Amino acid sequence: MKRFAVAVLSTLVLTSTFANLAGAQSADIKVIINGVTQQYTQPPVVSQNTTLVPLRGVFESLGAKVEWDSKAKKVTASKNDDTLTLNIGSKLAYKNSKPVQLDAATQIQKGQVLVPLRFVSQSLGAKVIWNQTSRTVTISNQANDSTTDINSLSSKPLAAPVTKVTYDTYYNDSLTYEDAVKLAIADSTSVKTGEVSIDQAGKIMKETGKNIDFVPAEAGDEAQDKAFKGYAQTNLNYEAAKKNLEMTKEGIEYNVKDLYNKLLQKQNAVKLAALNIEDAERKLKVAQIKRDNQMSSDYEVTQATNQLTQNQAALDKAKKDLDSAYVSLNQVIGYKPEQRYELKDKPVYSEFKDNVETKVSQVLTSSTAIWLSEQKVDLAELSLKLYNFSTPGNTPYEAEQLNVDKAQYATEGTKRQLEEAVRTIYNNIKALESQYSQIQAGLVSARSAADMAKKQFDVGLATELQVYEANLKVTTAEQQAEDIVTSIDTLKMAYGKPWVLQGTASGAQ
Repeated sequence: MKRFAVAVLSTLVLTSTFANLAGAQSADIKVIINGVTQQYTQPPVVSQNTTLVPLRGVFESLGAKVEWDSKAKKVTASKNDDTLTLNIGSKLAYKNSKPVQLDAATQIQKGQVLVPLRFVSQSLGAKVIWNQTSRTVTISNQANDSTTDINSLSSKPLAAPVTKVTYDTYYNDSLTYEDAVKLAIADSTSVKTGEVSIDQAGKIMKETGKNIDFVPAEAGDEAQDKAFKGYAQTNLNYEAAKKNLEMTKEGIEYNVKDLYNKLLQKQNAVKLAALNIEDAERKLKVAQIKRDNQMSSDYEVTQATNQLTQNQAALDKAKKDLDSAYVSLNQVIGYKPEQRYELKDKPVYSEFKDNVETKVSQVLTSSTAIWLSEQKVDLAELSLKLYNFSTPGNTPYEAEQLNVDKAQYATEGTKRQLEEAVRTIYNNIKALESQYSQIQAGLVSARSAADMAKKQFDVGLATELQVYEANLKVTTAEQQAEDIVTSIDTLKMAYGKPWVLQGTASGAQ
């Protein structure tokens, strides 16, 4: 009966937990600070009837400086003479060392610290309005409490960005590539299986070798010949098991590198998509102002609105892709799907210099797949050497000769595949380097244009939108360059060990 009660209680607790999580993810809340519509990598949520907002995004928009202590899991915010401290998971905050009771405990979701909305007014004295119908939070610390709605048709000058995007993220942890590899190997069932296979093949080889007294030079005693061929096969199986484990680990190293670098690229995609939204909102505001002053028609406003909608969809997709990239890497390294962390290793560009012909020779020499094929050739030749013509029902000698030919052809085919892979990867790296050089050349012009736009803006010869778009071109090119460097970094690993692209070698049969 007690077990039943415990089970029911556990079910209720789990149900409550899932319900709270579902509630926390169900809200689609809009935040406006001093008339500026906000975009956050982790949007506000409603949890247990309390609205939680991202602390850094809100507080920095209100002029506060925010610092994060990852070891102590503590946030410190300061503005003027006020200092605020909060600990993750606590319902108690401190303002100038005096305790402040929170409506709900602080928490981290998708790498950002969330705090109860009311704490904003408690700590910084800002005016906070929550509209349940439109699910909109309006926050203001301006003297006149004036706000500007993106949908209003005001003809006032465009004085401030329409949208501010917050990229800074609080992470539960950080992760280097080296640590990710260690975690993946430790969590890999393929590695565990490979280790067992080595142990198993070693025991079988030891057992089959007990009755081997000599190495036959030619066909002789049929039983002895058969025993030696069996031992040769088990010896190959043992060596192949060790080679396959080595290749399994190399494959894991490459897979982690690929997923790690793709995650970096997805993070860049989210940042760029958010910037494109801000660009679209600025253009929409300009179109509205021009229409209000009869300088354009409704058509231009409609086009700008459609572009904003498309950019918002692109950001939503980029965020989903980023979440998927986290889940993919987490699955390999044994982390929970929802776990988020900072990636510490970002590839740095350096020109790739290597002699492809030398690399081809090195790969053909060190490849486990080729080693296995060559060992099978040796086994086929051993069977031919120990062929006993007097044994009834034997495979015809000519057929045994063809087995040698087949094994040799297979070895040659493997060599050709690896050679082709090395050359293809080399050419792909060089093609990406060419793209990188083109982007760097374009960046020089883009940065010069951005500097000129800023100078023209300072003397009233350029608009804020023109300055923003010039800077956006610079940022776009920089992130494109980063993505190329990341792709090159992944290819460099495959270049030295192209067999990692084909998975581990199959065991000897």
